[in-house]
Amino acid sequence: MASLQLACSTRRVDVGGHALRVETRGAGPPHFVCLHGLADTLSIWSRLAPALAEHGRVMLVDQRAHGGSDARPGPYRREDLATDVRALLDRLDIDRAVLVGHSMGGVVALTTALAYPERVAGLVLLGTASEASPRVAAWYERIACAAEIEGLAGLAHAIYGTGSDRQLEGDPRGIAHVTRCLKSLVHDPLTPQLPAVACPVLVVVGENDPMGVGASVIIQRHIPGAQLEVIPGRGHWLHVEAPDLLLDIVDRFRRSRLA
Repeated sequence: MASLQLACSTRRVDVGGHALRVETRGAGPPHFVCLHGLADTLSIWSRLAPALAEHGRVMLVDQRAHGGSDARPGPYRREDLATDVRALLDRLDIDRAVLVGHSMGGVVALTTALAYPERVAGLVLLGTASEASPRVAAWYERIACAAEIEGLAGLAHAIYGTGSDRQLEGDPRGIAHVTRCLKSLVHDPLTPQLPAVACPVLVVVGENDPMGVGASVIIQRHIPGAQLEVIPGRGHWLHVEAPDLLLDIVDRFRRSRLA
């Protein structure tokens, strides 16, 4: 992936009683806001962001309770996470942005597009879902309980397995509240609301994503005009595993649907 070394800056942005850590590079429009998955941080975008910034202003966000961002007292609703995004756009004086959301970040991106359609110019959804089965909801609850009882170490083991040595950053109780926002997809799915999404949508999933391709197919079928791309031989973290392929797909989408 050839890219220029564009300067980046990191700061904490108050979004109404709590602050989010944001890294910015490039210049817009367009404006891209990248929303990571559960237990990740903005650093997960490090392989994609420099090249994406050649096409616009890119903002990488630590979502609430993750990384260097604050955790408000819980519980949270999915709409609270969407309000964080809207407030961030307000603070940064951005009218509309393309939201790039991975996994949990995709849920937040969809929720934002439904709650604040006038602020969302487009969606790029990576390995995400609009609903959850009872089995997946139970897994989310186990993750939340592990975070509350055993902190970040318990959270890492619950997500990645007991043999994992992955070091997580954030507030474990806050992340537990965020995890239960995902659990809520079992009784309050986004799927029935998806036909109301009015912006251009690109859905990308890895062929070997453990969440399955089907979750992305559901989203694509329910959003009018949504585009689906399946990347062969790749898994859940496409922005880490296949940044060059992903960038090509996003760039085609940008030129054809966001121009």
